[in-house]
Amino acid sequence: MSCTSLRPSRTIRGALRGHQRVGFTLVELLVVMAILGVLAGLLAWGVNSARVAILKRAQAAELANIATAVEAYRTKYGDYPPDGSSWPVMEAHLRKAFPNIVVSELALLNPANSAANGGIRNDNAPGPHPFGGRVFDPAEALVFFLGGFSSDSQRPITGPGGPLKANPVGGGYMYNNQRENAFFEFKNGRLTLNDTGTASTDETLYGQGITNDCMPVYIGSGPSIQQGGVPMVYFDSRTYQFSGYYNFYVPGAVASSPNCARPFLSTEVNTSVSPSPLLYSNAKTYQIMNAGYDNLYGCMAPKDISANNPLILFTTPKGNAVSVNTNNGLFYPPTSVSPIPYYLSSFGRFRPVDDNSSNFIDGPTFGESQ
Repeated sequence: MSCTSLRPSRTIRGALRGHQRVGFTLVELLVVMAILGVLAGLLAWGVNSARVAILKRAQAAELANIATAVEAYRTKYGDYPPDGSSWPVMEAHLRKAFPNIVVSELALLNPANSAANGGIRNDNAPGPHPFGGRVFDPAEALVFFLGGFSSDSQRPITGPGGPLKANPVGGGYMYNNQRENAFFEFKNGRLTLNDTGTASTDETLYGQGITNDCMPVYIGSGPSIQQGGVPMVYFDSRTYQFSGYYNFYVPGAVASSPNCARPFLSTEVNTSVSPSPLLYSNAKTYQIMNAGYDNLYGCMAPKDISANNPLILFTTPKGNAVSVNTNNGLFYPPTSVSPIPYYLSSFGRFRPVDDNSSNFIDGPTFGESQ
């Protein structure tokens, strides 16, 4: 008997092929979808991380340009701009920068004249700054001084191209959105101006309870005005600690906002006295701050300060929390260091200043300068 072939016949092979699977099982589909989801998540994370890194560096670059503008201002006028928190400092500066300035220009800014000051914010109250007596807040002062003054030596404020111009409706003055001789070109879309570009809306935006103000603030690179961004802040070293108060900026009502910008301390000490207190960062110049993408400056607001809850400032670059000595109002190196830099319990357990930038740190942000 002859041997027959062991291979299946064509008919059998066709039948077998007809029973082979041509698709995926449900489990296989779920596995593929899970893998694609992980890959998409990694891609999105990478794209977002790159985006945030670019935005942080843009924020730091803009702040560096503003710091360059401040130095250019000093070169021209022989003095750093004031931050608006002290009228004596402001008056002395304006008389030095503009020797021919007329008295009426100074009268517009004097807090003693706030009832008829032409719409310029100055909190009319006796005593030091915390509850009044300042010309501008530290965000408004940045725009006022770096936005440019008039070439009119007698009227640098209200002359052509100056910060203020006459209000044709109702008298007084309003913001001049066509300023000249600027040290920094503030983007109009990031200035808190009304639709006509002549009056400020920052008091309404932040609920500060003041309406007679025409000086805007500048929302730097980061969240826009529409996204709730908070302004860049400038502190003059002459008023870090001035006449018994510690300077601050609050984007909101002092009595309720938990968010506050304050001058930062350094880790250096003043060895000329004993015991030796900590010096402020940029102790003889200025500090500029951008609150970053979480809109938090990271310091304690005035409402939180009490006998049982003393004022706390942070040091850079270490981020140590330092409380004020109630006997003499100075800050001394802390005896213990928090394991969480820039930690403050009123903000919860996170680091509110990690994404902030400033002119006195090494990296583009506080978190990257550690």
